[in-house]
Amino acid sequence: MKRTELKRVTPLKAGQPLRRTKLRQVSKSRQVENRTRRAVVTQLFPERPQCAAPGCLRLADDVHEPLMRSRGGSITDPANMTPLCRSCHDVITDTQPAWAYEAGLLRHSWDGGAA
Repeated sequence: MKRTELKRVTPLKAGQPLRRTKLRQVSKSRQVENRTRRAVVTQLFPERPQCAAPGCLRLADDVHEPLMRSRGGSITDPANMTPLCRSCHDVITDTQPAWAYEAGLLRHSWDGGAA
């Protein structure tokens, strides 16, 4: 196996900045996706709707995706958006109770994302 020669790196000097260009906090494709999501949410819910969790009478603070992005869901798909209040959203995403699956507030990827 042929070895390549290592590049010589100059040592850091006191007071020298480590990086000259700032890193983007959000990629350009994610920025486009977020803009699309905001437009879809304002079109779907022009006024603040009631929380979709069973038995909750609060107004919604968040838009929840029953089929999470990590499971193959899309954050821009209107069929994958449900209004929830912040406390119900925290319970559903943190503990994932069985009743949330039964109510259609969470979906499994192996079910094809169907409720």
